[in-house]
Amino acid sequence: MLLSKKICNILQLLIISALFSTACVEKDVDPNDPASAFAKARESYDDEMYEIAIQRLGEFKSRFPYSKHAPDAELMVADAHYQLGHFSEAASAYEQFTRLHPRHEKAEFAQFRVGESYWAEAPDSIDREQDYTIKAIAEWDKLVKNYPQSPNLSKAQELLKQGRRRVAEHSEFIAKFYCKQEIYHACAYRYLQLAEQYPQFKDLLKTAYDRASFAFDEMSKTKSKDEQSDANIYFKSMSSNELKQKSDELRKKADSVAL
Repeated sequence: MLLSKKICNILQLLIISALFSTACVEKDVDPNDPASAFAKARESYDDEMYEIAIQRLGEFKSRFPYSKHAPDAELMVADAHYQLGHFSEAASAYEQFTRLHPRHEKAEFAQFRVGESYWAEAPDSIDREQDYTIKAIAEWDKLVKNYPQSPNLSKAQELLKQGRRRVAEHSEFIAKFYCKQEIYHACAYRYLQLAEQYPQFKDLLKTAYDRASFAFDEMSKTKSKDEQSDANIYFKSMSSNELKQKSDELRKKADSVAL
């Protein structure tokens, strides 16, 4: 009982302290001086107390929505989320900043950080879905298109290569699965899709043509045995000879890819 009473007393003191602190902040805020209010609000951010900074900068934005400091407060909130590892919230905040302030001097940085936020959420392993990687790629593409003078351009371009390679390898992983399961119509379709979307990766391109050729060859054998088979459902309009010809065509393409 005595312990519970002590805990209650401590909690009451903490609440009173918090209320007193908030009251002091409120008292220090001059409703006619947004510059000093912003300086006060950003203190927690400068001290790397990001949770508090998000709250105080948000309050500043609510009080002074049309202040010249409002965009800086918005960007600091996004940065605070990023520093805390709140990457979904950071991406949303950075995206909002770029929409509202496309000509701000730090708009290109915010655009780059949208991609970085999604990239931080994306899995490295190619056997997992790459939705966040695809989102990061889309955002860095916007940076390249809209901010060609960005100091983050070269880094974004390097990350774009890494991201596209990761997505391409994920596509190959899926195609390989269908081949292993002997679902040859899906195997061929996935490898042809890989070849069409990522021809810059010559090793994957060669593999894609080679495996698609194999899949078409297997479909031609199945169809010759059973003309009504669904084993080549995506290529049902093709005869056995046409499937074989397609296999030979893709084999030649595979052989022509220079690594």
